[in-house]
Amino acid sequence: MYLPIAYKTMLYWLLMAGVMLFGIYISWDLQVLQTILQQDKTRISLLIILMLLVMSVHCARRSYFLARQFLMFDHFHQQFKRGTHPGISQPYSEGRSLSQDYFAGLLKSHSANHENENALLAELLAEGARGSHQVGWFITGLMVKLGLLGTVVGFVIMLSSISGLENLDLSDIKQLMQQMTQGMGIAMNTTMTGLVCSMLLGAQYLLLDRMADRLIAETVNLGHRFGDQRAANG
Repeated sequence: MYLPIAYKTMLYWLLMAGVMLFGIYISWDLQVLQTILQQDKTRISLLIILMLLVMSVHCARRSYFLARQFLMFDHFHQQFKRGTHPGISQPYSEGRSLSQDYFAGLLKSHSANHENENALLAELLAEGARGSHQVGWFITGLMVKLGLLGTVVGFVIMLSSISGLENLDLSDIKQLMQQMTQGMGIAMNTTMTGLVCSMLLGAQYLLLDRMADRLIAETVNLGHRFGDQRAANG
């Protein structure tokens, strides 16, 4: 039975999301988030946090999708245990179940190049199971790059504040120190926000990739098992 795997897919994501939200709450309660957002005049930190929240919603939808796919795969696994080819019965609408589309393709594969066709079916299965995760990994890397961009901007602000150092007098020291502190705050806050949010989002997509790989492996393995069984009876 693959029902426990289906439930774990959602439960693991909910656990990670709960820990992440708790961390956000603690940071807000300790005034850490407010300090970061106030010091970052570039709003890069705010952008990174919003990206984390939006992509976390995407992770929630993908975890639910994979959980549903495991539930539908379990139906075909039970068919195989009863000695029925998983592709004969198609209880779901076309395109709804990745496993059903894969098994139906195997059942129709009778040409001399059936191995190439089976490989193509496996690639289509993999694309459906984890194709959209590539966007999430791109955003994960983009968060780090935005953090580094904020670092560069912060150092530019620091350097620009001391560009007129030769004309500096004692009355300007306080303003100079404020500008340098502002630049350093932007550099450090954006870097920290980018790294932390990247790790949180990357952990979510790592979970989704692992579950998608499990679904692909189990589906392809079941197709091979039936093919071997059919060849032995043939």
